[in-house]
Amino acid sequence: MTNVKNIIFTIVLASFWLSTFSQDVTFSQFYANPVYMNPAFSGTSGVPRVAIQYRNQWHGFSNAYNSYSFAVDIPVKKLRGGIGLNFLNDVQASGALSVLSINAAYSVGVQLNENMWMNGGLQVGYVRNSLNVNDLIFADNLDSNFGNHGTSGELNYLSSPNNSYLDYGIGSLVFSKRIFMGVAVHHLTEPTQSFSDDDNYGEPVKRKFSAHMGARLPVYLHGHQRKKMDISPQLILQSQGAFQQVNYGLYAARKGIALGTWFRQNFGLRYDAVIFVIGFVRNRIQLTYSYDLTVSGLSGASGGTSEVSCTFLLKQHKNIRTLPFFDRYDEEFGEM
Repeated sequence: MTNVKNIIFTIVLASFWLSTFSQDVTFSQFYANPVYMNPAFSGTSGVPRVAIQYRNQWHGFSNAYNSYSFAVDIPVKKLRGGIGLNFLNDVQASGALSVLSINAAYSVGVQLNENMWMNGGLQVGYVRNSLNVNDLIFADNLDSNFGNHGTSGELNYLSSPNNSYLDYGIGSLVFSKRIFMGVAVHHLTEPTQSFSDDDNYGEPVKRKFSAHMGARLPVYLHGHQRKKMDISPQLILQSQGAFQQVNYGLYAARKGIALGTWFRQNFGLRYDAVIFVIGFVRNRIQLTYSYDLTVSGLSGASGGTSEVSCTFLLKQHKNIRTLPFFDRYDEEFGEM
C-alpha cells in the first residue's frame, strides 16, 4: 500500500511541477532564519549569527519534501548595516527534484529615534533546478499490473532537466527592543524556469510578497518589578501567485524555555495546520522543534511535518540592540 501511495504521489508531483511549478519553501519557524524571510534582517543581531534549519514535510510519504537551510549574517559598521548569505536545498520526491539556491543579502540601517531603527535590504541570488527524469513515473508508462514499465512520451519534453537563473529581492524592517514589523518582495523580475528547450513550456517564478509583525512583551509578577515571563504574539502574511498563507500565533518564554502554538490558513477561513513549538535558549544558542498537525483534507495521509532549527551567536555582545526572534532570558529586568 505504501508503494502505491508513493507512486501516486510521484505522478502528482511530476504533473504539478511540469505544468505550474510550486511556490517557495515555507518554514513554520519563520524567525529561526530571518535572512531567508527578509534581507533587511541582515546584521540586526549586532553580532555574527548562524542559523541552521531542517524541515521534513509530510511524514506519511517517503521523503516527500526535505528542506535544508544554512545562513550566516554579520553586522558591518563601515557599511552602516550588515551582510548575509543563505544556502537552501529543497529535495522533493526522494531526490526526483532538487532546488539549490544561494542568496547574498545586504542591509543598511538608520536610527529613527532613541529606541527605534529602520533597515532596508537587497538580495541577489542564484537558483538551480535539477530534475532526475529516471525517477519520474507518468501515467503512460505505468502498468496497472506490474508497476513502472516502458518509457513515457512525456520525457520528450524534458530536454533541459537542469536549469538555473538569477534572482532578486528587496525588503524593509522597522524594529525596537519590543516590536518589529517588515515587508519583503522576492523574485522581483519573475525569472522563467523550464525543463524544456522550448520556450512555450516555461513558467515564470511568481513574485512573493511577505508582511510580518510581532512583539516581545514582558509579564511581571503582581506587585514586583521582576519578570515572570515573555510573551510574543506574531503574524506573517505571504502571497505568491495563487498561493496565500497566514501564520499567526503566540508563544511564551520563561527561564530559557519557550512554548507556543501557531495556526496556518489561507486568506479565507480554510485552515491548513496547527503548529506546536518548543524551544530552548541558553547564552548564545537557541534550539527549537516544531510539529505541524495537518487539519486540511490531507490530514489522514500527510502524517504531519517536523522542523528543527538551531541559531547561535558567534560572540557575546553586551550592548546588543534587539533580538526579536532570539529570546534571551537574562535582560535588564533581571533573571526570571
